[in-house]
Amino acid sequence: MDLLTAKALLERGETTPLALLEEALERARAFQDRNALAYLDEEGAKEEAQRLTEELRQGYIRGPLHGIPLTVKDLFPVKGMPTRAGTRAPLPPLPEEAQAVRRLREAGALLFAKTNMHEVALGITGENPWTGPVRNALDASRQAGGSSSGSAVAVALGIGLASLGSDTGGSIRIPAAFNGVVGFKPSYGRVSLEGALPLSRSTDHAGPIAKTVRDAHFLTEILAGESIPLEGPQNPTFGVPLDFLEGRLGVEVRRAFQRLLEELPSLRAEVREVSLPLPGVYEVYTRLVRYEAARIHEKALREHPEGFSPQVREALMAGLALTEKDYRDAVAEREVLRLQLVKALRGVDALLLPAQPLPAPPLGTEEVELESGRRSHREAFITLTLPFSLLGVPTLTLPFARVEGMPVGLQVVGPYAEDGRVLAIGGWLEARLK
Repeated sequence: MDLLTAKALLERGETTPLALLEEALERARAFQDRNALAYLDEEGAKEEAQRLTEELRQGYIRGPLHGIPLTVKDLFPVKGMPTRAGTRAPLPPLPEEAQAVRRLREAGALLFAKTNMHEVALGITGENPWTGPVRNALDASRQAGGSSSGSAVAVALGIGLASLGSDTGGSIRIPAAFNGVVGFKPSYGRVSLEGALPLSRSTDHAGPIAKTVRDAHFLTEILAGESIPLEGPQNPTFGVPLDFLEGRLGVEVRRAFQRLLEELPSLRAEVREVSLPLPGVYEVYTRLVRYEAARIHEKALREHPEGFSPQVREALMAGLALTEKDYRDAVAEREVLRLQLVKALRGVDALLLPAQPLPAPPLGTEEVELESGRRSHREAFITLTLPFSLLGVPTLTLPFARVEGMPVGLQVVGPYAEDGRVLAIGGWLEARLK
């Protein structure tokens, strides 16, 4: 069941917050092997659900999310819950509650659990030696994606009706795509990250993972604290960056994407090839994010390096070794890349491209085979998503095909601040791809 359906049932008195929570808890128990949850206070959640149920019975509604059970990624502080961010290293000081969480709570949401994640959000597999791997919702032998791993798995399995995630290079979109749900990364700064554990302050985004595009839009308005009108064309024009995609897809995902492009004109959409070269984007992103992340965790890195797993520690140490000039150069190069994206978006309503080159790989995968040959897992998967976090533009992922029986996600990318357009086009696609 999606969030807006549950909301309608609540409003008609056909269910209660307590019943919705019980269903979420039952799903959590049934799929404990997926390791989606980092923290759950079952008794506390039931008491809060009972309060929300009683208030609803008396006609008192806290807000538009009254009684809707949601989960929160474990880098957002939630009052009354611990925040560990998937690490054993000490975290920088954090407040009692992040602003995005406060917005959900003030809207009446029932925040009942925190979700597991890739350690300190620095990774895209969802495999974490400290907390154990989060396993794919559809196939427990495969990766869940990261870093918002548990959030996507929880939504896919009905452990809550949606989740709050974060995305620095694909951390909402990759797990959403791997698990067959919708993920939305709003424009940079649209949803406040105040109070959340940062990874890269100039690249971090907060946003929803949900079952439908409508749910994602509804939640984004609440998280942003403002109306986001759905203003998109009836017959959209899609730009497809074939030069950027060259060599970056697996054979089967390429075929599925090609089939979609051939189908779109019959749905009264126009498809145009656009140029988006983005030279060096992977290296620019890596330098910039690692430099910023290393400064956030510098104290813990120096005083308690053993608290980080070897892979994360190595990435942070590489960031610590970067100079201020390395960082300034990366910032300058980002501006050049930004102009290329602006140019690619001229004359089209949105860019369209896959969110992943392959279906979710088996746990433990380190290298994969693309059209261009063997690539490291990180480079293969994050290169398709990172440009749009690096450049701060709104990007939606939604399921569009199956490969090896697993879902594959489609990205819809729009100009900065055109979140409503991206969501409207996402809704247009969702209605036609079912």
